Amino acid sequence: MRKRGFVALAVVVVATAAAAATVGSAGTARTAQPAKSCAFNLRIGDVLPFTGGLAAYGANLDQAVKVAVGLDNAALKQAGLSNKIKVTLVGSEDGQTQASASVEAATKLVKVNHANVIIGEMASSATIPMAQSVTIPNHIVQISPTSSAPQITDIADNGYLWRTYPSDTLQGKVLAAAVIDAFGKGATINIGARNDAFGVALKQLFVTEFTKLGGKIGVNIAWNPDQANFDSEMGQLVGGNPKGWVIIDFPETFQKYVASLVRTGKWDASRTFMTEALRDTSVLDPIGSPIIGLRGTAASAAGGPAGASFAAYWKKNVTGAKPYTGFEGTAVDAADVAFLAALQGCSASPAKIKANLVSVSGPPGIKVTYLQMAKAIKLIMAGKQVDYEGVFSPVDFDAKGDIGSAVFEIWRYSAPGKIDTLKTVTFRG
Repeated sequence: MRKRGFVALAVVVVATAAAAATVGSAGTARTAQPAKSCAFNLRIGDVLPFTGGLAAYGANLDQAVKVAVGLDNAALKQAGLSNKIKVTLVGSEDGQTQASASVEAATKLVKVNHANVIIGEMASSATIPMAQSVTIPNHIVQISPTSSAPQITDIADNGYLWRTYPSDTLQGKVLAAAVIDAFGKGATINIGARNDAFGVALKQLFVTEFTKLGGKIGVNIAWNPDQANFDSEMGQLVGGNPKGWVIIDFPETFQKYVASLVRTGKWDASRTFMTEALRDTSVLDPIGSPIIGLRGTAASAAGGPAGASFAAYWKKNVTGAKPYTGFEGTAVDAADVAFLAALQGCSASPAKIKANLVSVSGPPGIKVTYLQMAKAIKLIMAGKQVDYEGVFSPVDFDAKGDIGSAVFEIWRYSAPGKIDTLKTVTFRG
């Protein structure tokens, strides 16, 4: 069983993540073992949304995996081990932000490409079926870079499903507090969400927390993200006389119905909160002035010890990519912790990798970042323990495969090409 909870601490600055207990897959203390004669090829595949609702992010996350694999192999060469150990990206598949395509893609990576580790998907509604149908029954490690549905924590996965992004159990609290701060206790808001694992779960978490804080819910609806027309749902969403709105959706769907919202003449973007998927100027800018002032919440790379460094590295070394979003760090962290876990276990066996993920991702151990993988290799080969300090977060996996701390931000789309951070909230494990 993988079990651990969060305690929330709201602050207005980014805090250093608290240390997480170092445990093995059965909850026992672990230390690194000498691995002087290791020889293996770690085969990583990714399933990411090159099309569909989260297509705005998929290509960049795939590029981030490639960056991590390249740096890991360079570090192995520097350590004189490239003739014995290597990391290979065996495939980059389009999960299309939906279940059936992700299951098919993961099956190909496992059965044809013989992946030991799969990074993906971004959407919880794709990650969960991919895990239950492919990676868990085939005993393959799966690390989602951004899936946030709370139910992922308690899936019966035998230790094979992990994520480098925080659960929406936390975002529900941040979003509710932000809406209360904006509109006051006793305010009535209308809420609408996509009808999938992500939207339904986060909507319920928000409603529970918001009403607990004294807020009231007017209209509460969900919609099929694949439907052709949203006029009826948007007409319902603006009904009554709410102080504001909460909308939980992905970019592709929002772009389909935002014109319907504007046409009602009742909707005001400046009184609307959304979530991380819409925190992207490349998505918002084409819509233009009707959504200036839109606000939202998002898990932030501000808590990543190597976040600023990787943002600079990306801008200097990666060409032809979409504008940097910060979510790329989740994919780097997924690839790097998988590599370090394989190295500590002296094997690309998924069973060995899952047994070492907690150990290499948190204290105790000597801290290393994505740019210090050669140092990490030498330490592990010498039988010493490392503590990977991630790009998006410190990682610090708990025993259920969730990261051990998280920073969220309240953001505002203030002008074309410009998103401001209004406040940050830190959760410590």
